[in-house]
Amino acid sequence: MQRMRAISRLCTGLLLVLVATPAFADTPRWVLYTHPEKTLSVRFPGTPTESDQDAPSPIGNVHFKMAMFADDAHAFVAAAVNYPVKDMTFNVKKALDGARDQMVANIKGKVTSEKPVTLDGLQGREVWFEATGSGQPIHGIARLFATATPPQAFIISAMRMNDKPDPDAKKFLDSIHLGKKVETK
Repeated sequence: MQRMRAISRLCTGLLLVLVATPAFADTPRWVLYTHPEKTLSVRFPGTPTESDQDAPSPIGNVHFKMAMFADDAHAFVAAAVNYPVKDMTFNVKKALDGARDQMVANIKGKVTSEKPVTLDGLQGREVWFEATGSGQPIHGIARLFATATPPQAFIISAMRMNDKPDPDAKKFLDSIHLGKKVETK
């Protein structure tokens, strides 16, 4: 009788391992991304790709360093923007307005909700937006932050390409750290 219980426990354990293995295989492997200047860190659900870009602006070339992870269901983006402001006052409110407006214009979308937020001592906004891309709905949340010293903005967004809630978006957005709170590898 005792031997039957032991075999039963063993079989139950093996069954649990076999049933749980596919679930673990589908679990994202969260990857810490730290901006090279250590001004931003965030966890992506997979290895992000990085890119650099310069864009002209009325105050001179603005430099973007961006990391992105995307698949068929969602996209996660984290960007740090460096402004060439040296002799003039950097307006944090205008930087946040500009980051929001440019982000929404890039996807031909519209803001559906916005509220002020603070993270690691920086002023910011949480912006909910939507657009239609390639015939499918895009719903997103962005957290935008700016600082005058040094003049920088941070744009972190999570977008989903369907009408279903994305549990990874909250985990991604809640993993953001800025300034002295940045996580390093």
